[in-house]
Amino acid sequence: MINREEIFKKLIRNGFCLIQLHGIDSNGHCTCKDGATCPFIGKHPYHTGWQRMLITNENLIDEILKKYPFANFGIVTGNGLVVVDVDKKSGGFESLNKIKDIIEPTLTVKTGGGGYHFYYKTNEIVKNRTKVLPGIDVRGDGGYVVAPGSKHKSGNYYEIMEGKENE
Repeated sequence: MINREEIFKKLIRNGFCLIQLHGIDSNGHCTCKDGATCPFIGKHPYHTGWQRMLITNENLIDEILKKYPFANFGIVTGNGLVVVDVDKKSGGFESLNKIKDIIEPTLTVKTGGGGYHFYYKTNEIVKNRTKVLPGIDVRGDGGYVVAPGSKHKSGNYYEIMEGKENE
């Protein structure tokens, strides 16, 4: 079993800003008011105005998980951090083959749905864009991605791929 709490704290120690997301309860439902009918199960911010509620202190992880044990977390993108989101079921792997040799990511995360998040550092301002190529979205300024250690509706967890972690 993964130690979600330690993964989230390690992300903060490595300079990532987190936000609290709704989680997935023991029945596989979103912890938001929509529960089983939520279209974004475990992937959307717990707080409105999440941009002003950044988690940069490890102690807050303990407090949040004590009060909300099913909570997921997101990593805020922008400010030099860009994440390329490759969705397996939408043809993202085929699209990835066209661009994979451009630059090396600083971190690679396998998503709970079987896709990947490739993290990159840049000095450019990059905006959020969906469908850059089939199955590929980009998260930059004003965005976020689901953090490793979070649970996907499939029951799988987002996980850091070995050998790709920027420590």
